[in-house]
Amino acid sequence: MEKLPFTSFDFWGYLAAGFLLLCAVDAAAAFGVLARKEWTFVEGILAISVAYVVGHVIASISSFVLERVLVGKVLGWPNANLFGRSKAPSWLKQLLGFYYGELPAETQKAVLDKAAQSGVSSPGEALFWLAFAKARSSDRTMGRLNDFLNQYSFCRNVAMVALIDAAILYWSYLQPKGPETHIWWARLALFIGLVLLLRYLKFLRHYSLELLTAFAHADEAKPSAK
Repeated sequence: MEKLPFTSFDFWGYLAAGFLLLCAVDAAAAFGVLARKEWTFVEGILAISVAYVVGHVIASISSFVLERVLVGKVLGWPNANLFGRSKAPSWLKQLLGFYYGELPAETQKAVLDKAAQSGVSSPGEALFWLAFAKARSSDRTMGRLNDFLNQYSFCRNVAMVALIDAAILYWSYLQPKGPETHIWWARLALFIGLVLLLRYLKFLRHYSLELLTAFAHADEAKPSAK
C-alpha cells in the first residue's frame, strides 16, 4: 500500500486552514458549493487540491503578518526575551507576561558560557543557530522541537485564517441582506483567532525555551576509550 502524500501537518496546517477560508467565502457569497450533500470523486480531489493551495497562501500571509511583523517588529523574538533583551513597551510586557518570562539567571549564564566556547558572546540570531546546530545531533531534542514547530505553525495559520474569516463574515453581515447569523459566526471566528494567536506565541516561546535549555544542559559526547 502506497504511503499517503500528505503528512499530519499538511492536513492540520494547510488543508484545515484552506478549508476554513473557503467555507467563509462560500457562506459570504452564498454560493452553497461546500454545503452540497453529494460530491463526485473528481470534485472532491479538486476541493482538496484548492484547499491545500489556499492553505499554503495563508501560511505565507501568516508568516509575514504574525511572525515577521507582529513578533519580529513589535513583540520581539523569544530568543531575546528569554534573556531579558526585549524592547517592547512595559504595558505590553504586563499584558503578555507569559511571553516575556526570562530564563533563570543560572541557565542564562550556562547558555552564554557554552556559546562563548564557539565564539558567540551574546543572545541573538547567532546564538539561536549555534544552539540549533547542536540540537540536530539529538533525535530526542529534534523530536520535541518539531512538535513545537508543528503546533505553533498550526496555531499561527489557523489564527490568521480565523481573523480573515471574521472580517469576511462581518462584511457579509453588513450587506443589505446580510444574514443575521453571520455576525455571530464573525464573533466566534474573531474569538478563535485571538485564542490561537496566544497559543501561537506560547508554542513559539516553548520552541526557543526547549532549544536553549537543551543547549545549556546537554552533555557533550565523550571520545570512546580505545
